[in-house]
Amino acid sequence: MEEEAPSVSVILPTFNRERYIRAAISSILEQSSRVREIIVVDDGSTDGTAAACAEFAQQVRYVRQPENRGKTAAINRGLALATADYIWIMDDDDIAPSDALEQLLRPLTENPKPGFSYGRLQKFTEDERGACAFDPPQAFPVDGERSFFARLMEDCFITGQPCVLVRKACFDEIAPLDESVQVSVDYNILLQLARRYDAACVDQVVLWQRQHLGMRGPKANSYRESERVQRWMQSDARLLRQLLRDLRLPEYLGLRSRSVRLTPLQRRQALFQKAAIAARKNLWDIAFPALADALAADSKSPLTPPNLAALQNMLGCRYGIDEFIFDPAKQAALVKAAGQGPLATEVRYAVGSRLTYWIGDALRRGDLRRFSATCCTLARISGVSALRLCLAPIEKRMMQLFRATEADRRRDDLQAEDCEVRSGA
Repeated sequence: MEEEAPSVSVILPTFNRERYIRAAISSILEQSSRVREIIVVDDGSTDGTAAACAEFAQQVRYVRQPENRGKTAAINRGLALATADYIWIMDDDDIAPSDALEQLLRPLTENPKPGFSYGRLQKFTEDERGACAFDPPQAFPVDGERSFFARLMEDCFITGQPCVLVRKACFDEIAPLDESVQVSVDYNILLQLARRYDAACVDQVVLWQRQHLGMRGPKANSYRESERVQRWMQSDARLLRQLLRDLRLPEYLGLRSRSVRLTPLQRRQALFQKAAIAARKNLWDIAFPALADALAADSKSPLTPPNLAALQNMLGCRYGIDEFIFDPAKQAALVKAAGQGPLATEVRYAVGSRLTYWIGDALRRGDLRRFSATCCTLARISGVSALRLCLAPIEKRMMQLFRATEADRRRDDLQAEDCEVRSGA
């Protein structure tokens, strides 16, 4: 007897996407693994979205919200209607490669432990003639020894809900979703899932994410593409402030049991991780006490690779980095949190090491103000001797650029002289 194929419900929330939704629906219908149902939840569109969906009336269940309430409300409606074993939430302006669902299903059907699978995305733009230009596929952070949940709290590296396939039973545990979350909706869902369930990585592109200038968000809280990053920063910070307040320390290590007791070294790692997450979300009022508490938990054991990974990530995100490098008071607070114990210098070096990236970034951009401020920040955190050590690669690069510029100047001079000789002849 043949084994029954896994069933998949696709939920497609939409709002005013007449221009793109046909391509999104078509890409689902063209999947190598068939879906049981496609539920389009129209969140009160005022354009031709309804008419576009009507073209697929035989293949799509179209449901209209009486008023625009936001993406989360539309997803909740779809979850209440879904009947399959797996849930795939598709965005109304993106396209799924034809084997995306097949790739996402495989690890979940082969192993009952993961609650969801996730894959890579590839951004693309489409011109007026319909020609598409693709960026390189998205890269994932190296796993290392830290938990998936901890790395996800640091960064939402799964930047698209269609990159994820979830067991319906897992959604049943977290539904209904909080409809007050209007921005960072996908991140909110991923954090709730990752807190409770294991994830399976699919090392394949499972989403082509369209880049366009259309409006985002619900009607009452819409925003332009140019405002997207700032909105995400603010919303992510709100989500993480609440989450960091609720988490138990073992959860930072991927330990979900409520009966687990941490060793001092484990407690230190959990608090280092909390500090890194908070710093990357510009939550310095949480980051500094967590750093101090980590060193109070164990101030003598040598720093481990996971310790160093967390510390080196503290200043690795654009969220709040400028606020930090231009604020000596925050730098002083970090040094104070590191304390005067035997690990203080090593901790400051580890945290400050990422500043060498921002120094190089400022050089590449020609931003001398940021370059100077970041160098001074590194000096305050790590000490002048460390600053010289860390700047050595940058000094080498500057000399290379200088030599290249000198070579270009000499070549231009020779070409000019050659032109003069030829004009004289």
